[in-house]
Amino acid sequence: MGHIDEWMLYALRNNATALNCPLQWLEIERLSWTPLVMRAVSFIVNGGTFLLCVDSQREWLQRYILNAINSTEIQRPFIPIYALDSSLINLLHCNDNQAVRDMLDMSYPRYAFWYIGKCDNVVAQFALDIRDSFLWIFDEPLEHSFILNSTDKHLDFKLLQAFRIFEHALFAGICGEFVIDSE
Repeated sequence: MGHIDEWMLYALRNNATALNCPLQWLEIERLSWTPLVMRAVSFIVNGGTFLLCVDSQREWLQRYILNAINSTEIQRPFIPIYALDSSLINLLHCNDNQAVRDMLDMSYPRYAFWYIGKCDNVVAQFALDIRDSFLWIFDEPLEHSFILNSTDKHLDFKLLQAFRIFEHALFAGICGEFVIDSE
């Protein structure tokens, strides 16, 4: 069992064919990508729940991820990744962040957000305040986030690739293919 850096490099180079996607762009971003993936995998393995939320342009991606991550057609464990409910999003739009936090604290022993999108909305701002959030942010260099360019003509393709390699890393971590940081 090795370290995630070794696993990630191998996966990006050698498993790209198996994943049906060339991953050179992600290999270039590997030094910032890999620690974020490790934090996210460690969070899930150590009992965390991700609430997936996206900006309005990425709703298609949220549906795709939720359908793929816990597909009953694939023989593997289910993962605690759920969509952030629209009723909670409505509360955030009413500037009732504490009520949302209280409700989430009662509902999940340990939660964070997996946010994908721009930072110009209340959901993003709320997600940014949660310590263990897994952030894929567009156009703003924020610490502890994966930065993407919203005007990249290959953005949708890259989002799908990033999800697939994250999914692959998540199950590799669960299956002990690399050492997981304990919390």
